[in-house]
Amino acid sequence: MYSFTNQFSGPTLRQRVSMMNNHRSGSSAWWRYTLWAILIGTMGLACRYTDKQGEQTSRPHMLPASSPTRAMVLDLEDKGTWYRHHALFQNKLGTTVVESKPVVLHLEGNKFIVPDDYKYESAVYIDGKEVPVDALEKLSPEFVRELFVMHQWENMANIDTKAKPYQIIVQTSQQPIPFDVFRKQFFTLLQAAAVSQHPLGESFSFNMNQLLEATFFHNKNALVERTKDEHLKLYDDFAKTTDIFINNLPATPAAVKTVHVREVARLYTKERSYRAWFRADNPLPRFELNIQTTPKRAKRDSSYYVFSPFYSGDF
Repeated sequence: MYSFTNQFSGPTLRQRVSMMNNHRSGSSAWWRYTLWAILIGTMGLACRYTDKQGEQTSRPHMLPASSPTRAMVLDLEDKGTWYRHHALFQNKLGTTVVESKPVVLHLEGNKFIVPDDYKYESAVYIDGKEVPVDALEKLSPEFVRELFVMHQWENMANIDTKAKPYQIIVQTSQQPIPFDVFRKQFFTLLQAAAVSQHPLGESFSFNMNQLLEATFFHNKNALVERTKDEHLKLYDDFAKTTDIFINNLPATPAAVKTVHVREVARLYTKERSYRAWFRADNPLPRFELNIQTTPKRAKRDSSYYVFSPFYSGDF
């Protein structure tokens, strides 16, 4: 009547009991167990190989620990709270460079310097051994094989609170290393960082009230200062290295002096990346200034008042 039969009734049950009571042949049973063990072992090795391949795929930047420096880098990365902030190293594709803000290692002339702002926050290792920060000054770029600046992520769980947040790790060479385009790029960045706070470029924007505050505190990111009669003036330091635009039209430092601070609707400044200006061939001006104005606000007008503790002119 039913297509489903009880598998635990009739001869089937007797057959199962008989099979359970049968004596296994000794040698054939052991061979089956041995074969099973070999199969399980092979599968385990295959899984480990697959996991290793997966790890290499998910971490293509992983380096072989072929030097004390690389071993330290890998050890920090394995903790999950460190990353390569700056780096110069070799991989299968050639020289690789990593750049980040801020640049915590400078090159003044031919001497490595850690700025005072980062000196206390930095630990230095040369060829796997910790050394004083000032030991970097004895190194020369052509004898630096690989260099890593590792930075610990902030506000993460499980960070090492006892470790300095910047780890400068250097591998040296007995022989001078030829400079390819990427090595030149890396060390040029460090040189540019010695003369600029923003070697990788930065932009700033000010409305009128923000500009009043910036000029009151002589914030040079605005590129301009305020004269006694409340007009703008490009800092002398930037006069020869700044592209100037007023209402999107090219202008001169003299034209900036005609702009009253009350006329400023928005002021934009930009420092270009070191690649544009820190070069021997066809450098661009380092800075750009763009002023957007509202001309009718130059004189006191009942429709517009300036309420700012940083402004003492005609409101």
